[in-house]
Amino acid sequence: MDVDIIFKIVGIGILLAVSHTILKSAGKEEIGFWTTTVGIAVALLLVVEMLGELFNQVRSVFKLF
Repeated sequence: MDVDIIFKIVGIGILLAVSHTILKSAGKEEIGFWTTTVGIAVALLLVVEMLGELFNQVRSVFKLF
């Protein structure tokens, strides 16, 4: 498993925190909310893809026996 995916998720989190703070201070709370929601969805898609790879590896291990 690569460490790159963890860095991507951390990077998304940092970008979301900064963008939400900037948008909230600019009075654009609704846009900040949607930005955060979309960012969380992207991070969850990365995690789901990683879980799919894990399940495929587990399935291939048990097919050998």
